[in-house]
Amino acid sequence: MTLTSTEFHLAFVLLSNLSWPLSRHYLLEAVWGRNPDLQTRTLDSHISKIRTKLGLRPEREYRLTPICSHGYRLKAMLGHAAIPGAL
Repeated sequence: MTLTSTEFHLAFVLLSNLSWPLSRHYLLEAVWGRNPDLQTRTLDSHISKIRTKLGLRPEREYRLTPICSHGYRLKAMLGHAAIPGAL
């Protein structure tokens, strides 16, 4: 599993804000810079790749979910103490 530099940066932002809902706008600016000129599906495509490469699925103790009309949230699953206070 090798992440591109963009995937790594996006994963870092998500993991640094564990359990917080992050807007699409925030994620785009944090990873691609101010007013990124990207197609709207670029973020979704990168999220999908990160989810697959890092195995961010409930059975692996994490869930990366879309928030309708807002953005995404990476959350540690309830009952798993992998990261204290990140429920």
